[in-house]
Amino acid sequence: MIDPADSVTLALPQPTRLRFVSGTRVYTALLDQDLFGDWTVVQSWGGRVNGRGGGRVTRVGSFEAGMAILQGLVRKLGKDGYQLDV
Repeated sequence: MIDPADSVTLALPQPTRLRFVSGTRVYTALLDQDLFGDWTVVQSWGGRVNGRGGGRVTRVGSFEAGMAILQGLVRKLGKDGYQLDV
C-alpha cells in the first residue's frame, strides 16, 4: 500500500522489462499495469546507431496474457538473432 492508513490504495507491481540486442538493432518490451489496473505490453524497436524504429502498445486482459506475449517475443527474437540483454 502507498499509505498504510488507506485500505483502498494498492501499490503498483514492478514492471517486467526485457531488452534484446543484435549487431545493429535494439528491441524492448515492457509489461506494466497502469493506475486503473489495466495491463499493457509496450514494445519498441530501433537501430543502435541511427535510432530509427517504431513501437506498439497492446492492452492485455491479465498479467498472464502479457507474460505469454513476452514469452512469444523471446522465442521469435531469439530465432531472429537477438540476444537477451540483462
